[in-house]
Amino acid sequence: MKKFLVGLLIFGLFWFGCNKQPSEPKFTVDPNPVIKQAVDNKKNLIVIFESETCQYCDKLNREVLKDMEVKQNLVKNNIEIAIVDVNGSRKVLDPEGKKEVDEKTLAGIYRVTGYPTIAVFNPDKNYELIGVIPGYIPKDYFIKLGDYIGSKCYEKTEFQKYIENGGKC
Repeated sequence: MKKFLVGLLIFGLFWFGCNKQPSEPKFTVDPNPVIKQAVDNKKNLIVIFESETCQYCDKLNREVLKDMEVKQNLVKNNIEIAIVDVNGSRKVLDPEGKKEVDEKTLAGIYRVTGYPTIAVFNPDKNYELIGVIPGYIPKDYFIKLGDYIGSKCYEKTEFQKYIENGGKC
């Protein structure tokens, strides 16, 4: 009887492990129209570089970017977000260089080596790169980043100093 229960337990774990729901497909939104819209409308722009197998990218999407407070913050601060597949072949506009390249090339231009990588561009200076944040950042930190961009504090101070100053330029 004990062997039967152990066998049933192993079978159950195998069955449920193999039949779990597939994760949400990644990279379903083409980043190029988002980047072009931001550039055409002089909106603030964040480009997030991700990879297919990146767990922290999934966490950023699930816990931060889908959060209603974060979404409201992005709208308030006039920020568009484009998510780029570092191994992708779709054509995207390089916001700074104004040339269309594939996603993989764009990741190389900005020397992306870890995922996620968050790149912030300045609409007032022809989408010059303001800075890059490597790795996952939690919701509260992401909201502070949105406020930093929206208030144009990047013209006066670095993001880390902005954080240290309690969200003041």
